[in-house]
Amino acid sequence: MKKEKALSSPLSKGVESRLDSRPLVIGDYTLSSLVVQEFYLDGGAMFGVVPKTLWEKVVPADSMNRIKLLARLLLISGNGRHILVDTGMGSAWSEKLSAIYALSPFTLSIELQRFGLQMHDITDVIYTHLHYDHLAGAFELQDGHLQPLFPDAMHHVQEENYRYASHPHPKEKAGYLGGFVEAFGRQKNLNLLNGDTELFKGIRLSISNGHTKGQQLVTVFDDHLTLVHCADLIPFAAHIPLAWVMSYDIEPLTVFDEKTDLLELAVKESWILFFGHDPNHEAATVRRDEKGIVADRYIAFRHADSPS
Repeated sequence: MKKEKALSSPLSKGVESRLDSRPLVIGDYTLSSLVVQEFYLDGGAMFGVVPKTLWEKVVPADSMNRIKLLARLLLISGNGRHILVDTGMGSAWSEKLSAIYALSPFTLSIELQRFGLQMHDITDVIYTHLHYDHLAGAFELQDGHLQPLFPDAMHHVQEENYRYASHPHPKEKAGYLGGFVEAFGRQKNLNLLNGDTELFKGIRLSISNGHTKGQQLVTVFDDHLTLVHCADLIPFAAHIPLAWVMSYDIEPLTVFDEKTDLLELAVKESWILFFGHDPNHEAATVRRDEKGIVADRYIAFRHADSPS
C-alpha cells in the first residue's frame, strides 16, 4: 500500500495517511470517482478567515491568488442504476469566463467510457446544490442554446435549493447563474425533494443549510460501511478543522455546527468522507487527537483499471 504525504497544515500535522486504489463497494452499489475538470477560484474565498500563510501550505496560490479545484464526481452504480452526484463546470462557457476560471477540458464522457458507459446510460443525477460548479456540466451549447446532456435521466434536487437558485440573495447571485438554473428547470424529469429522505435503498439525502439554502449531502450506506459526499460543507480535506470555513458560506456559524455534528458521527462510526473539490485528496476517514478531529486515512477508489 503506497504511502502518501500527510496534509500539510498545522491543524493536522502528523496525520498518517495511506492511499488505497480499488473499487469501493457499499451494499448493492459500486462507487467510483470521476475527475472531469480542473478550475481555479480565489484562495481567500475558499478559506475565509484562515490566514493565507496556513492555507497556502495546503494548496499553493498562483500569481492571481487563485487555487486549483477539481470537479470530482461520485458515480454510484447498482440495482440497475448509474447515478452521478453533481456534474462539474462543463464546457458551456465564454472564452472570458473560461480564462477567469482557468477551465481545463471537460472529460466526463471520457471518464464514463472507462466504465463502459455513455451519457445516455446515466439514469439519475443528484445535485448537492445548483451553484454553477455543480450544475453547469449537465449542459452543452448547441447553436447558442443550452441543451441537456442527460435528457432522459431523473434529476434530483431539494425544492428549497431550486427556489433559492431561481431567486438568489445578492450575495449568491454570482454562484447561481440564471442561464444554467433556467435550463435546469426546463428539463422534463425533475424530482424536487422536501427534506431528508432515503432516495433509493442505501442512498440517503440529508439537508445542510450553512453553505447555501437546501444543499443536500449524499450518503451511501449498508450495515458495515458508510460514505458521505460532503458537497461544499467540507469541499477539501483541509476544511475538516471546524474554523476552516469558506467566504462563500452564507451562514458560517451553521457550517460550524453542521460540521461538528457530521464529524462526530464520522469518528464514532468510521465513515468515509468524500471531497468533491480537493485536488490532492479524494476521500478520508477521520479521528480525534489533541487538536480535535483530523483526517486519519486517505482513500482513493477510482476504478482498478483507471490510470493513476
